[in-house]
Amino acid sequence: MNLRFLFLVVISTVLLACQSQKGLNAEDEKGETFSTFCPEDGNCTFEVLTNSSLSLLTDGIGQLYPQVKKGNKTVLKFEYKRNVDPRIADGGYTEIVYAEIDPKTEDLSLSDEQLSSANVVFGRLCFCKGQAGYFRIDQGTLVISTAKDQSKTYAFTFTTDKVPQRLTHFSVTR
Repeated sequence: MNLRFLFLVVISTVLLACQSQKGLNAEDEKGETFSTFCPEDGNCTFEVLTNSSLSLLTDGIGQLYPQVKKGNKTVLKFEYKRNVDPRIADGGYTEIVYAEIDPKTEDLSLSDEQLSSANVVFGRLCFCKGQAGYFRIDQGTLVISTAKDQSKTYAFTFTTDKVPQRLTHFSVTR
């Protein structure tokens, strides 16, 4: 095999593997600003759902799904929705991360198996035969920190070997 050809294959693979990211600075429904990174081909949102709880249930065929309802916890929800051509049927693609924390949490650091204490779950919602659904996350780090000005940073880095994923990390300060 030609060395130049091998070099081109390696460079092409590296360039294609790099996901383009865009910065997101937005204002939520309460007028608070937050920032994060989002794949360039979609939109991301972050919500802090106070007075809520997160239940992880299973349906009739044993598939996991989250249910957010009123409760005494705080549920964090980060969502990425890929832009869709409206002419394509079943073209929707969404990834969601949920976590449940104590409402008085100011600083928190959870890694790997400890993530189960926060009910961390990742959802891949698409028409992706056999590669969609919700999955518990047990590989990653969730860090919440509060600054002197009372702004909070929510940072999460994670992986799953259950399905392909676009999101592998996010960081939101609000």
